[in-house]
Amino acid sequence: MAPARMSNFERVQKLLDFIKHLDDNNMGFQPHLELVSADDFEHDAGHRDHPHVVFAYTVQPENCNRLGNMHGGATATLFDFCTSLALALAATPAPSESAHAAASSNEEEELFESWRRLGVSRTLAVTYVRPAPSGIQVLIDCEQLHAGRRMSSLRGILRRRSDGAVLATCEHGKVVQDVKL
Repeated sequence: MAPARMSNFERVQKLLDFIKHLDDNNMGFQPHLELVSADDFEHDAGHRDHPHVVFAYTVQPENCNRLGNMHGGATATLFDFCTSLALALAATPAPSESAHAAASSNEEEELFESWRRLGVSRTLAVTYVRPAPSGIQVLIDCEQLHAGRRMSSLRGILRRRSDGAVLATCEHGKVVQDVKL
């Protein structure tokens, strides 16, 4: 009997935990990032929307400019990280890796392979709408618009958690360079 497939929430949470473990200095956003939801769209035959994953984050003082608002570069980096994790939703191995992934029972190795398949950025366009002051909680809603064998297109919306006001948006294009086709 085959083991039960992880839900997308479990998959993204395990990947986030794995990445936190890799960053033993806790220098990034990861220590302050919380997974709120991850669509299990593939289990719902009636889905009409693109897959979403939502994270919560409290803006940290070290990510702010001298005006006390989240720095534009920090916002872009947060989008880069979070939208990339949206690719973990129902991620499937590239054809050349199928046999290896099916045979692998090592969860850490599987997570590492998932992280590797998240690719590298080819474009990242951020539109800043409102400031995100230090200390406020925000939600990062990440949407997987397209995920092909080598390229993907993602969208992110940064919202104030208290009222849903849009603070910034992004369009993020990624490419996987190391998958053997």
